[in-house]
Amino acid sequence: MRWAKRKLSVYFGVVLTLFAVFGSKIWAQQPSNEYVNRQAPMVHMSGLLRLVETIPLPTEGYMDHLTYDLKNQHLFLSAENNNKIVVVDMKAGKVIQETKVSGNPRKPFFDPASNELWVDLGDNTVVALNGTTFEVVKTIELTGGKGAPARDPDNGAFDAARGLYYVAVRTRTEGSKEGSIEIIDTKAAKLIGSIKMNGQEPAGIVLDPVANRLYAGMGDIVNGESVVKVVDTLKRTIIAEWSTAGGPQPHVAGLDAAHHRLFLGSRLGGGHNVEPGKLVIINTDTGKVVETLDAVAGGDEIFYDAPTKRIYFSGSTGTLAVFHEDDPDHFTLLGKVPTGAIAKSGIWIPEMKRYYAAVPKHFVQLMPTTQYGNHDWITEEAHLMVFEEMP
Repeated sequence: MRWAKRKLSVYFGVVLTLFAVFGSKIWAQQPSNEYVNRQAPMVHMSGLLRLVETIPLPTEGYMDHLTYDLKNQHLFLSAENNNKIVVVDMKAGKVIQETKVSGNPRKPFFDPASNELWVDLGDNTVVALNGTTFEVVKTIELTGGKGAPARDPDNGAFDAARGLYYVAVRTRTEGSKEGSIEIIDTKAAKLIGSIKMNGQEPAGIVLDPVANRLYAGMGDIVNGESVVKVVDTLKRTIIAEWSTAGGPQPHVAGLDAAHHRLFLGSRLGGGHNVEPGKLVIINTDTGKVVETLDAVAGGDEIFYDAPTKRIYFSGSTGTLAVFHEDDPDHFTLLGKVPTGAIAKSGIWIPEMKRYYAAVPKHFVQLMPTTQYGNHDWITEEAHLMVFEEMP
């Protein structure tokens, strides 16, 4: 472990992932409890998604969420660790722009009506980028102002019809209950509201604009449980709290609005790499948990595809879990598609029937034998894995 730590200090900003440990007496020892669940799972997959392309990315460290401009075939990636928005030409299969921003970008949304990309930043601001020049054209400070200590925007939802961008802001102060949902009017480019969530970490949020509701999974654990809070977006108040029993610390959310089913992705222990994670399904008419299923660790994205009734659940342990909605009360894990180490982020583009998985730059360990001398590690550069749906 001391050798590994020294190695990490040389490659600052590069995420370390351990694979296939065999050999010497040291490596053959029973791993400590801290690392028992930190291994890439072996999976079987067939007939779900087919890899069609990989696209190199000029990034290091974790990447966060993505969005897209379908008309111009542009994919926007939040290069969180690099304080950049990376623009990929999906048709050409290459990066065409890197735009520096003032903080680490998190949850972007592209608005085709205004040709603007909106994204929240870790410095407690929201910015808009022009969808043609990719330059920052608007900056809006959230409650507390730019650089407000301990305020950390980390997720969001966008109401395209009303031009409202909802930003989930968590607080880094232990025990604080100052987490909030900030409301940005993108047409007027100003902050128009802030909803106090009476908790530290509003994490996974999803919008149901028809029902005028916003669901916010809370990363807080109170008396051993977490809750999802239901916000009336017209009154801007919390109208209900539902237990996420069996799936604490939800970090990502999805929705089947037609069947009134909310999907929450739980990170057990709050981290990226403790298997298994959980998929919690809640009936939004009753607030009751319908089913809880094992999923991948470090859940960061959930997408529901209505035509196929598939749920795409991405995590950071190297796989994309694909579930099927057999009926609104019964769900089945179809399989797990191998993506890449710590590839927590991705996006399902229903119009293209494609899934883009963002794989950060990371180490791969070779088998530690004398055959390879002292060169025990190779580096896999950051890239996008492009999958297409298999019927």
